Amino acid sequence: MKTIKYTYLILIVIGLLIVSGCQPAVTQTAAPSPEETSGEQVLVIATEGIPPTLDPLDSNDSRVDTPSINFYSTLTQFEYGTTNLKMELAETSEVSEDGLSHTFTIKKGVKFHDGSELTASDVVYTIDRMIALGTGVYGNMPSITGGEAVDGYTVKINMAQSFPGLEGALTRLYIVNADVVKENEQNGDWGQQWLSTNETGSGPYTLSEFQSEQQLTVEKFPDYFKGWEGNHVDRAIFRVIREEATRQISLENGEVDWIYIGIPDTWEGLKGKEGIILNQDETLNQLYFAFNNQNEFLKDVRIRKALELAFDYQGLVEQVLNGHAVLAKGPNPESILCHDPSMEVTEYNIEKAKELMAEAGFPDGGFELSMVYEATTGETDYFNVMQAGASALGITLIPLEMEWDAKVNAFSSPETAPAMGTIWQFPPYPDPDQYVWSLVNSKNIGGGGTNFAYYSNPRMDELTNAGKSELDPAKRCEIYKQVQQIWTEDVPYANVIIMESLSAQKDYVNGYKWTSPHPLTQQVYHMWLDRKP
Repeated sequence: MKTIKYTYLILIVIGLLIVSGCQPAVTQTAAPSPEETSGEQVLVIATEGIPPTLDPLDSNDSRVDTPSINFYSTLTQFEYGTTNLKMELAETSEVSEDGLSHTFTIKKGVKFHDGSELTASDVVYTIDRMIALGTGVYGNMPSITGGEAVDGYTVKINMAQSFPGLEGALTRLYIVNADVVKENEQNGDWGQQWLSTNETGSGPYTLSEFQSEQQLTVEKFPDYFKGWEGNHVDRAIFRVIREEATRQISLENGEVDWIYIGIPDTWEGLKGKEGIILNQDETLNQLYFAFNNQNEFLKDVRIRKALELAFDYQGLVEQVLNGHAVLAKGPNPESILCHDPSMEVTEYNIEKAKELMAEAGFPDGGFELSMVYEATTGETDYFNVMQAGASALGITLIPLEMEWDAKVNAFSSPETAPAMGTIWQFPPYPDPDQYVWSLVNSKNIGGGGTNFAYYSNPRMDELTNAGKSELDPAKRCEIYKQVQQIWTEDVPYANVIIMESLSAQKDYVNGYKWTSPHPLTQQVYHMWLDRKP
């Protein structure tokens, strides 16, 4: 395999993020520099960009999940640094016998940032808003039909069908202040425009400053319902520094306290540096290559399989990523419930790939395929490895560089859909449904869906739909094992790698943990500084 210099991770730099649109500068209070803020614990995090919106409904996007988890609260939440689910705003939950309703009692005395109390009516409004707008986190819980306020502190969530993953999905349904949002609605938009640059939560931090392309500043909310006992950051500044080399220098010089690492060379360059700690964390985020099943060549499973075999997976991890990734075994990570133990890492076998090409009637290749990838997030190297493998089969792979939104738009129509494309799964909660349904259920073909493979199989639709609602754990796992077997036979996607998160911080920063259900986020409440200069 040709040696390729990697601008790793994809992801990680997706992580706080990529700006997808310009937002007007909204400044509520001028944010002082750390040097000017005497007596406060001020954490400075360098990011590649500012979230495209602050609307928590869009927190299925990790770029938006970072501010959301600091501004808002949810009925349920994952324990920091783990995949253990617990109650947050909710005190108790009860599921009806038929699984079609979940009833939650919520804590009394929880205050929104304007001082008003959070009640069941705010939860109902948040649910109604999600259903009415039908975007963002709604895709994680489309079976919800509405909410009812049983009393001031009890809410019942109703569903069209049973949904075993509901409590996990609710960890991204951030509860908004209904009265404040209603006051700021414009032409029936449910407050979308206003919430794009403002917040109205009950979480540990409030918005201090939001300057597009420059920085986002949050500050401590004194009346946060979990309290402030122990060590916590008072203020956090998410500062935009686009170039990784500049972010590295800023960390070394003490201008910032924490950075994501997107390039293995940065990791190596920071090793052993005095006063700097490196963080290396396993994740649940998996990379796939989509094979467009409607393409005149890729409609033949033998050609899809040949391309899958032509990719040097081990070479990618060892030579390009310097070991900072795990090879995928099937369509979801091994740690995910219902993973089939018979799933293996895809082999790299050019000879077998050539045999399949010959069987398909193309022993010398002789055709072109387009492949879309996101160059700005480090995916160029993935394309280069795939291009080299395709070339060995006589296939010319044409590069198409696109940002995520443009990629989704391209795959929205069969007329514009590329032959191949990269796609990641960043699961909002650890469940097999979060990996497979959006990628292979035919409901998600085109129109903004993420079935980039244009894969349609009635049996796969039946299984992935059934897996969403099956309450019996054993039956559910049997469903997903069948899904994995069909996926392996039909090859709608190549299963590539599972990312590893790399970051660096000053040694006076404490409390940072990677939380897999909230990838690429910083939960500032759990972090603190010990004798920052």
